[in-house]
Amino acid sequence: MKHELQSLAVLIDADNVRLDTLTPILDAIARLGRVTVRRIYGDFTTPHLAGWRLKLSEHAIHPIQQYRNTTGKNASDSALIIDAMDLLHSRRFDGFCLVSSDSDFTRLATRIREDGLMVFGFGEKQTPKAFVNACDRFNHVEELTTSPLEVIATRGVPAETPPAAVAPAAPVAPAPPPSAPKPPTPAKPTPTAHRPLPQASAALRDAYRGMEAENGWVMVVKLFSKIRSSQPEFKPPLFGCSSDLDLIEKTKAFDLENRPHKKGHTYFCRAKDFVVPKAVPKATKVTKAVAQPQTKAGLDSAITQALLQAVKLATTENGWAPIAAIGMQFKAMGKSIKGSGHSTLTNALKATGKVEMRGSGMGAWCRGKG
Repeated sequence: MKHELQSLAVLIDADNVRLDTLTPILDAIARLGRVTVRRIYGDFTTPHLAGWRLKLSEHAIHPIQQYRNTTGKNASDSALIIDAMDLLHSRRFDGFCLVSSDSDFTRLATRIREDGLMVFGFGEKQTPKAFVNACDRFNHVEELTTSPLEVIATRGVPAETPPAAVAPAAPVAPAPPPSAPKPPTPAKPTPTAHRPLPQASAALRDAYRGMEAENGWVMVVKLFSKIRSSQPEFKPPLFGCSSDLDLIEKTKAFDLENRPHKKGHTYFCRAKDFVVPKAVPKATKVTKAVAQPQTKAGLDSAITQALLQAVKLATTENGWAPIAAIGMQFKAMGKSIKGSGHSTLTNALKATGKVEMRGSGMGAWCRGKG
């Protein structure tokens, strides 16, 4: 029976990973899916990798020994890339986890993504942007190894001041017996610095634009997937939030709703300023003469120009405009389909003779001819 979780291959560059970060990295990977291949590459005969032996057996990681045949050349990178391509062509995996801070794996990440597989990167904050952006999602190991409480406690400890030189003082009368010592007042912890929520709200709104259905609702999972496709580092903890839903709620820019989806339920969101279009009343039974689509010549020129302008304004990056977005632009101009003599927006667009259309109903897409 096929396992429900996505199958992942974990490939680790030992030369660019600290030993103490291995356990939290593997814990984070375990939340992404089912790991079926664990391999680590390096020259374990060298002193700085000698301590890996016990850690690798603890996590059942298969070490791939690569001797350094010459100074300055890293044979581990080549071995990792060759194995990654072999595993890719086996078609047994849904994604790869590349654990390294080396930009040499940038092309490997993009090649894996070209085959439609997910790439999860793990590295230090000094990792070059090229490798970070080549991954679908990138995790900084510093955030995995240090909890927010540890950061707060560290920042809350006051720095020690060196003792100042004390001049000899005149004799002082003996002090009265000391009372019970007062407990020291704990230092107020300094909150961890986070990115401002308006920055997250702007990114969410940019991704939301063009995704919304006619009623404005977008699946939360798809919204964050679109953001991370262009910003792999975008994560709720950067803004002081624990999850995607927590981030959306704190921005106060969207309404959240748990709605039925396929065989279960999932969360959808809608911008608070979204204007829900009024439902068009169903037409009563009419004669055939009225129900027939109007000819191109009979369509009012003002409505034709408005329809073509609405298509132009709703056109996305792929050159096509969704029918729902066209309807919103058309309505924003103060126009109505009722005045065109057609019962639907798609019929009115077809009657112009200047619009190319694919799909049908609310799933239709349009673009201007020529």
